[in-house]
Amino acid sequence: MDKQTRKFDIIEDFDRATPIFSKWKPSPGFRKIFDKSIIKTLGLLKKKNKINILEVGCGHGTWFGVINKLEFSKKIMYTGIDFSEKRIEAAKKFFKKDKKAKFLAADYMEYNDNKKYNLIFFIEVFQYLHKKDFLKFFEKTREMLKQNGYVVIIDKEKYSMHSFKIFLGKFLKKLPYYYKHVHYPSFDYLAKLGKRFDFHFIKKMNVKEFNALVMKN
Repeated sequence: MDKQTRKFDIIEDFDRATPIFSKWKPSPGFRKIFDKSIIKTLGLLKKKNKINILEVGCGHGTWFGVINKLEFSKKIMYTGIDFSEKRIEAAKKFFKKDKKAKFLAADYMEYNDNKKYNLIFFIEVFQYLHKKDFLKFFEKTREMLKQNGYVVIIDKEKYSMHSFKIFLGKFLKKLPYYYKHVHYPSFDYLAKLGKRFDFHFIKKMNVKEFNALVMKN
């Protein structure tokens, strides 16, 4: 399957699964890794007058809902992009009264709003990318971050029991259709790419099957 066909196949799967994902809530482990990585990073930025953040692959806005409850949330200008128009429609419906949030149907590699961000984060995004596209994502992120801005990646680890279980489930055809394009990244490889693009390594962490990498521009 060529890259463009694969992309549209993933979008079709996400559009189809919107009613399922709209009811989804993060597990305790997922929430914990989010708090330890993204919420803690936002805490380092809270002295700023305004905090511009970009979530790539925002889905229906689950994580904005968490961020919006922070005591300094009024300082946060949130932009969420996702290439599933139906999931963006769901996000807009959930948060239609919140003027601090902007949800857009867009491909990250084609997205440009002439804005620099204090934080860009990716949650379960790299698992849908071809490894050859990791470089492009890092280069794009480097361009869109402010000086001393942060990037956070949360995903599952390629070399893990969870990854093996997913591989086995796909092989035996026992997983839902939206897992068919999932291939988890190696976090050691992501850290090496970060170094290649002159990101400063802050920390790498793990909570159950979830991993997070925090870097600074």
